[in-house]
Amino acid sequence: MYTLTVATSAFLSWNVFVCFLIILVAVQFRLLNLKIKALNCEDVQNEHYFDRYVRDLKSVIQYQQNLMRYIKVLNELLHVPVALLMITSVFLMCLNMYALTTSKGSMVDNGRIMISCSTLIVEFFMVYGLPAQLLMDESEATADMVYFECKWYLPNLRPLRKHFLNMMTRSQKGVCIRAGNYHIINNRTILIMMKTAYSFYTFLQKVA
Repeated sequence: MYTLTVATSAFLSWNVFVCFLIILVAVQFRLLNLKIKALNCEDVQNEHYFDRYVRDLKSVIQYQQNLMRYIKVLNELLHVPVALLMITSVFLMCLNMYALTTSKGSMVDNGRIMISCSTLIVEFFMVYGLPAQLLMDESEATADMVYFECKWYLPNLRPLRKHFLNMMTRSQKGVCIRAGNYHIINNRTILIMMKTAYSFYTFLQKVA
């Protein structure tokens, strides 16, 4: 009992920690977009203001590069645990569905199975799917923010267009959380997991 309690606490702590990390990065991308929006293009014809604008722009570019490196490190740390969690969750959902349709337990037992399956779905969606989707949305918004807010079409900003293009290209590379370096986690991942679990469930019914 003590071991189970410790394991459950460790698992919940890990999920909360990962959720916090993903939301933290999403918030940082939101702050990046606000910094881009705050760049003042009105007085760039003045040399003094232009130099300050260039300094602010370079600061924003450095900020974005740091975030991209952070995402890379985060994926290196999380891609295996998240993949294992996906596989385990699919396996448990499959077993729960099979047990629900084949067992002759009481209503209480069936209720526990349904609650367990629902908990797996809600947990993965709230801890991984939703924060990862938020991260993707905020990252993709950077390109739109640069395009619509930086007034790259002004003649005085012509020398900086390469920097604007690089920022847009970086944001469109696909900032995301991956499972096993192949599957992108988003708000539709849980639907894919449920579909996979149901496929295994029908297979079990046929071979059982």
